[in-house]
Amino acid sequence: MMSNRFELMPIAGMQEAALALPAGTTVTVTCSPRHGLERTLEATEWLVASGFRAVPHLAARWVRDADHLRQSLERLVALGVDDAFVVGGDVERPVGDYPHGLSLLQAMDGLALRPARVGVPAYPEGHHAIADEALARDLVAKAELADYAVTQMCFEADPLLAWRRRQARLGLSLPIYAGIPGVIEPRRLLTIAMRLGLGPSVRTLRRQTGWLGRLLRPSVFQPDALLEGVAPLLHDDSAGFAGLHVYTFNRVEPTRRWLAARRDLIRGGAGDASAAGVEASAGEPLA
Repeated sequence: MMSNRFELMPIAGMQEAALALPAGTTVTVTCSPRHGLERTLEATEWLVASGFRAVPHLAARWVRDADHLRQSLERLVALGVDDAFVVGGDVERPVGDYPHGLSLLQAMDGLALRPARVGVPAYPEGHHAIADEALARDLVAKAELADYAVTQMCFEADPLLAWRRRQARLGLSLPIYAGIPGVIEPRRLLTIAMRLGLGPSVRTLRRQTGWLGRLLRPSVFQPDALLEGVAPLLHDDSAGFAGLHVYTFNRVEPTRRWLAARRDLIRGGAGDASAAGVEASAGEPLA
């Protein structure tokens, strides 16, 4: 059954953004490079208390040691949180023993405190700081320790679909969530894309006649063509996508309205709440 998730950034305005979503919506919360893991855990506590299904990002580079990991997982258990997303973390130097997401996954493996579901990132268009070969090896290793993957933010369907077909041929069995941007001001979207190092995506946009000019106009960006491209595969866990991961940048209300207007396109048996509240995130760049 298809499911969708909204991801928020734990910064000022997050609570107001979350309250635009229906109760019970799955909401992921990123790990801020400025505030670290503690802010993420505090936001998770608020989300759970407010009736949401929270999925915190556990950033490896913000975890000091085994004791810090245990204490963090104990907090999640106490909240009833059974899903977490393991990333490397957008900080230049690790604060402790875990330099990347794989090292944290390995530390969590076999722990009684490990959440029932653990997700990892995937990069259909590559990573500005990691070679493609290393990304491929990394995903294979993570697939042995994780329960699902979420792709980086993509702007068009073709690279995402080509990557998914390639991974299916290689035998990747993890359920995959397709990462798409939400409704956002075009200039802000381009700024975020460049900050996150999404060079391939931005170059792809520049190759499209007239696309970049439209992107810079004072309107809003809506990824209609991208959604139409992935929609036929939203019900296929084996070679398609388990659901959508919408990067909302805390612009939840316009994104929720946009998705609700397209519920027939993305319907997958998860109900109107899922159609109106797809997963939204800020997009952490490190694996």
